[in-house]
Amino acid sequence: MPTERKENIVAQLSGDLARSTLVVLTDYRGITMKELTTVRRNLEKAGVAYHVVKNTLLRLALGEDVSAQLAAYLQGPTALATAFEDPVAGAKAMSEQVAAYTQIKVKGGWMEGQIVSPERLQELAALPPRPVLLSQLVGTVQGPIAHLVGGLSAVMQQLLYVLQQRAEQAPTAEAAPEAA
Repeated sequence: MPTERKENIVAQLSGDLARSTLVVLTDYRGITMKELTTVRRNLEKAGVAYHVVKNTLLRLALGEDVSAQLAAYLQGPTALATAFEDPVAGAKAMSEQVAAYTQIKVKGGWMEGQIVSPERLQELAALPPRPVLLSQLVGTVQGPIAHLVGGLSAVMQQLLYVLQQRAEQAPTAEAAPEAA
């Protein structure tokens, strides 16, 4: 029979999962409590929450459809990392902690309703941060436009040069018929 405390944990997990942009499931066996606290603090700086959860409570929070897909990952001790803002920043922060604390093993995760393998999480962590990606996008869009503007400007400058040359030639052409 579920206790009120467990129901509250499931409700909080459900809320966190609903608003998260990235969820990473890890195995934390072999890490000390002091190290786990350090990992939590480091991840909090990046906007990632890291909690040890019971697999049964996590299954309840996920619901039947998602927990069936994640059943392979919900074996053994599980800690849950949830990123609430930028998923790339969350993946980077988690990747840094896994590199620093080799006892932590990434089981898998999900992002935007799709299961993500540990390899895909590594690829996600290798992406540049969101501001860099946005600036690259702006540069890609801006490049052809700037080239077009430069080309049109050059055409206008050539037209002005031709008109200026014509204007300089016009007075000498009018002066010649008067002299004759």
